[in-house]
Amino acid sequence: MSGKIGIDQSHGFMQEIINNQFERKSYQLEVENLKAEREKKVQEYDDKVKSEEKKKREERRKKREKVPTQQTYIPPSQRKVQTTPPRYLGKTVFKMEVEYAPNKFAPIRIRESECIKKACQLFVSRYNLTADHVVSLEAHILFQMGLVNFPS
Repeated sequence: MSGKIGIDQSHGFMQEIINNQFERKSYQLEVENLKAEREKKVQEYDDKVKSEEKKKREERRKKREKVPTQQTYIPPSQRKVQTTPPRYLGKTVFKMEVEYAPNKFAPIRIRESECIKKACQLFVSRYNLTADHVVSLEAHILFQMGLVNFPS
């Protein structure tokens, strides 16, 4: 025996162990890389979803109406100076021309926050019509809006 101490690494079994260790290390690197790629993709997806949600929130915020629903308080000393703005009733939902006298027409508008019956009463009182006209005008508007069907 020579003066060499230790395991004889020229043996085939030792070569197999070294190859297995090398393969195991390369496999671990590959798994770590795949895991890092998956985490990166998940993070990108989360960022994309969050940015889309943020855009949607901003769009909804911009679409909100800037007109206040209630008129703000004005002290009595300033009320005389300022003119009060017209009441905001919302967007016009329905508009129709009504013949209130022979060959005389006037528009009637129904807005979002307006009661149809009150709008009809206002129209009838404005053009000096009878109370029977309120009912018929209301029924006609409901029919035209498709909210009521009359039997045939």
